[in-house]
Amino acid sequence: MPVQNDTAEPNKGLTGAVCTLCEDGFAAEERMVNSNGQILHERCFICVQCFQTFPDGLFYEFDGRRYCEHDFQTLFAPCCKECGEFIIGRVIRAMQASWHPECFRCEICNDGLAESGFIKNAGRALCKKCNADEKTKRTGRYVCRKC
Repeated sequence: MPVQNDTAEPNKGLTGAVCTLCEDGFAAEERMVNSNGQILHERCFICVQCFQTFPDGLFYEFDGRRYCEHDFQTLFAPCCKECGEFIIGRVIRAMQASWHPECFRCEICNDGLAESGFIKNAGRALCKKCNADEKTKRTGRYVCRKC
């Protein structure tokens, strides 16, 4: 997960230090942020999208750029087709959509499909058992659930 936590500390003994971003120096008691080896003013340690500071120093980094949680999710995190929430972590991509693993379920019996797999049947994601039952109903013949 790309979340990082960096802290601001008072400038003690770093005379001559300059901000990596704006290249200005630091006042004697000015707080500075050390983020991945970069020394920054607190005012320069901001989201590249909304230009706001990071609450509690938490941010997401993508391609070397820092984002607040909201902007990172809006720009980069897929939305779950079932619940509509952003997906951070494992994503199931199926049926031309993205799903949380716990939201990807058989449309008939509601069993989870993330680990067991699914079969696409008439545009629906079904577990193997429900797919076999649907085929049996449609054809009138028993379908082996093992194949």
